[in-house]
Amino acid sequence: MHASPIPPNLSADGVSDPAAPAVPATAGAAAEITPSAPRLSLTDFVDLSTLQEIQDAFASVTRLTTTILDADGRPATAPTDAAKRYQSDLIFEQLIDLTESSSTPTDGGFHAPITVEGQTLGSIVIEPGGSTVDDAPERRQELDVLTKTLRLDAVQSRELYDAAELAFGTNRGAAIQFLYLMANAIARLCFEQYHAQQRLEELSVLYRVSTVLAGREDLQQTLDTAARSVADLMKVRAVVIRMLKDSDEGQVLERRANTGLSENYINKGKLLVNRSEMLAATLRGETIFIKEMATDPRVYYPDQARAEGLTSMLCVGMIYQGQPIGTLQLFTEEVRQFTQFEIDLVRAIAQLLATAIEKTRLDAARADNQKMLRQLHLAADVQRRMLPKQVPAPPGYDIAARYVPSFELSGDFYDFIQLDHENLGIGIGDVVGKGVAASLLMAGARASLRAFAQDLYDLDEVIGRVNRALCRDTLESEFATLWYGTLDPHTGRLTYCNAGHEPPIVIRDGELIPLDIGGMIVGIDPEQRYDKGVWDFRPGDLFLAYTDGLPDAMDAQGKRFGRERAEQLLIEVADRSANDALNHVLWTVRQHTGPRRATDDTTLILIKAT
Repeated sequence: MHASPIPPNLSADGVSDPAAPAVPATAGAAAEITPSAPRLSLTDFVDLSTLQEIQDAFASVTRLTTTILDADGRPATAPTDAAKRYQSDLIFEQLIDLTESSSTPTDGGFHAPITVEGQTLGSIVIEPGGSTVDDAPERRQELDVLTKTLRLDAVQSRELYDAAELAFGTNRGAAIQFLYLMANAIARLCFEQYHAQQRLEELSVLYRVSTVLAGREDLQQTLDTAARSVADLMKVRAVVIRMLKDSDEGQVLERRANTGLSENYINKGKLLVNRSEMLAATLRGETIFIKEMATDPRVYYPDQARAEGLTSMLCVGMIYQGQPIGTLQLFTEEVRQFTQFEIDLVRAIAQLLATAIEKTRLDAARADNQKMLRQLHLAADVQRRMLPKQVPAPPGYDIAARYVPSFELSGDFYDFIQLDHENLGIGIGDVVGKGVAASLLMAGARASLRAFAQDLYDLDEVIGRVNRALCRDTLESEFATLWYGTLDPHTGRLTYCNAGHEPPIVIRDGELIPLDIGGMIVGIDPEQRYDKGVWDFRPGDLFLAYTDGLPDAMDAQGKRFGRERAEQLLIEVADRSANDALNHVLWTVRQHTGPRRATDDTTLILIKAT
């Protein structure tokens, strides 16, 4: 038979050791009772009907008169029904002897306290008197009911049955063992309820904190609200929220919000992380508790703490996704030993606050990004309005153009400039870079080209002036490629100058001719001189000007579309209209790149001589 565990104050034969103190029944780690700990009651965790059921079952099984008392020693249950009370002189005499020799005698009985978290919630007391009958089957049934009520597992149930069996024999300690087993079982039940209540209270506090912080869009407002809320919920004198910040002396914890502290104290000096192991440990996720700030060597400013009237401090780190962002400090006016529940709660609040801070930061960054995005949309709209509203249609020529930016703003441009005597200026360019800077440089290059093209006939002089203007107004790292030509639709003569741009291609009778006469890119050398070239169109000629987004288009494996493929593609579409030809070119490039985003802007001008 497996015997029940013997309480430490009893010997192996069941005889009480007078020198050993009575052992309370406990559940969980014992904690120091502090002025701040709430007063607990047995009925906070177990309802009266359950207590009554436990008492009646115990009285029936042991045949002893049993009463469950509260923490103040008052009966918490009604007397057990007399029909379930049996006279037992043998057990009565044994318990009388035991009570007389015990180190914890009581007024007419033996007490087994019920203790949770270091606090006595009540006790079970065996009182003199009782009767007995021999009805073991009924007692077994009562034990079955009792094990279900206490939610005991198989091992614990076996211990209860063994202890009860010993209690009806001649072992003097069996009844006391069974008494302690009962008290421990009740304590376990209370312990479960106690922690369930703690979790419920924790969730309630966190819900209140999250409700207070919800909807705060400004970071400072979030911090100020959090400091006041934590001080109120935790019932402390003061709260300080500090944020981690880089400085010339290293990382510093900068005060961002506080409540309950004077200006003199909060402005007492810097808190450098590299000079305080306590602060460094907090930012690593450790919880720091200081009982006496005025005497603890870890405190940065003990004299100021004493003058401020601060005594105890609890400091936890605010950590978001493994990265420390600051600390949450709680201060009290008197010595306060925070319970483990309170520490866990403050850590949970710090985590919630860290999340709220990062959310507020992200919301602010998102708002700034949205403002910038709106500005980019406006700038992109202005840039698109710089492009020709319609493609010219001089007699004898079919012209089409496409502009495909890789980002919201582009560094590419094309232009058609109506000149005197029905001549048509044709320009295409690509400036270095992407985004806002490239778009501004593009606008400057286009404006310069338009300004000089209206007043000058010589193309080499037009490009030269554009070059000098860009050299004067831009940085050394800013430059552009430019191709510009003028077409006389009556004679078919195209006069052009290529300033470092991808040479346009002309197809005549299946032959590819590059138009590459000119000079270097514009915006680098103000003394650069440019040449001009001439091409005379014939019916059937096909002209394509493009930016480097066409040959540089890459597939998923990083393979370029290439100039040779572009030239071959132009031969394939020679018999199509200008619009159809450009659509086919762009569609083929899109098939090459697939779903991936283009890495460069693509601009095309196609002219077909009819």
